[in-house]
Amino acid sequence: MNDHFIPSLGFVLRHECAYAPGHQGDLHYVISEDVPGDTGGCTKFGIDAASHPGVNIPALTLEQATAIYHEGEWSLCRCDALPRKLDTAIFDCAVNNGRAVAAILLQRALILCGYGIVVDGEIGPETLRTATLVDGPGLIARLLQLRRERYADIVLHRPADAKFLKGWLTRVDDLERFLL
Repeated sequence: MNDHFIPSLGFVLRHECAYAPGHQGDLHYVISEDVPGDTGGCTKFGIDAASHPGVNIPALTLEQATAIYHEGEWSLCRCDALPRKLDTAIFDCAVNNGRAVAAILLQRALILCGYGIVVDGEIGPETLRTATLVDGPGLIARLLQLRRERYADIVLHRPADAKFLKGWLTRVDDLERFLL
């Protein structure tokens, strides 16, 4: 793990964890939750049963969740190869929206920055190379705006998800402050 993963994970966990009463923010007291309307089902540390059918979510430890995130979203999105801060933005997007969406939004943000790139939902060599050429804050700002637009689109097409919109947008605002 590079030294960027742990702070990035810290940001994600601030938005993904539910705590036992009286222990807000203490990762030793993270509890599982099953929020009505959340298609992921039972969730702990942001790891959900729908995406991880072989994981005993209520018994999940911080160490196990860390490994799942590192082997999953962080590594599969090639965050170690992305520029600093963009790695955190892509990791958080992948956790909250899925790896393919994170890749697509990155590629669309690169296009908005003036680079011709194929939008294929994979963070491959061309996407990585192009991402290193772009001004970091400008690219991140475009990526975050695309996330906001995606959330609005989700609610437009699934009005029942409107109850999650404020939290999603707060998360993006928090990420913007964290990074920029």
